[in-house]
Amino acid sequence: MILIFLAMITSIVFLCIFSNSNQLLMMPLTTPDQFLINMPHIKVALFSHDLVFIQPSSSFFVYALGLLMIVIGANFIASKRMHKSRYYWGIGLILWGISAIVAGTSYQAFGYELKCAGRENCLFTSNFELVYMLITAYSINFLLAATAYTSLGALGRKRLIMFAVLDGVLYFIYLFIGAIIPIKFLISYEGFMSFIGVNFVIMFILNIRHYVKYKDPLNKGLITIWIGFLVVNIGYFIFLFVQFGQRLFESTGIWFNENDALHVLLIIWAIMILWILRKKLADHTS
Repeated sequence: MILIFLAMITSIVFLCIFSNSNQLLMMPLTTPDQFLINMPHIKVALFSHDLVFIQPSSSFFVYALGLLMIVIGANFIASKRMHKSRYYWGIGLILWGISAIVAGTSYQAFGYELKCAGRENCLFTSNFELVYMLITAYSINFLLAATAYTSLGALGRKRLIMFAVLDGVLYFIYLFIGAIIPIKFLISYEGFMSFIGVNFVIMFILNIRHYVKYKDPLNKGLITIWIGFLVVNIGYFIFLFVQFGQRLFESTGIWFNENDALHVLLIIWAIMILWILRKKLADHTS
């Protein structure tokens, strides 16, 4: 486990050092002033520089989500006893929480400073966003490893854990290639979901298969969790496509966009995880 964490930290450092993502500009081309139009922001005088803090309410939601995930993950680790599934779920949620905080720093709170300040045109992304996707991929693979202990026997368990490790390595290579060339799709959220989305499907299928065979309450709960995650994402896309956030801001001045909807729904989902798994989460032993 120490070697795995060292490899994760090394991959993050390499990604940041060798990334050429600053060659990609936001399209259509967007000046710093245009970036701030119709977006709540606060300017704070800091020495000789005006620090621009954007989307204060959005930053609150995403940071709250990150801290909640970390707390829930720490709870699972503290109560793990001999159950590796609790340990891996705990690590996965802590990494998810860290990734949410990293994401909120670039997509929300300090997005202007990281992608626009001092530039003629704003950047498409930042290293913070690349690190967010990489840590999230590692997080999901820890959840996949946990599924090996909740929903598989000994042989299948080893194979799934090997797959999780390999998947994490391959995603780093995928993202690293996208960052050094650079290729916009490979370092985009769409590219991330195209690669890592299959892991959610694998977990869902394994939980269903195990529940059909054993009718156990744990895998029934895990099925409910992944259905809830699907509902969260459907809610996000509905909010995005009907442009509810934009209409709300234009008519009332209240800022609550599709990312805010996603983060609030994920906070509810995280509470659901704790509610369902805090007593039931344990390794399958038969």
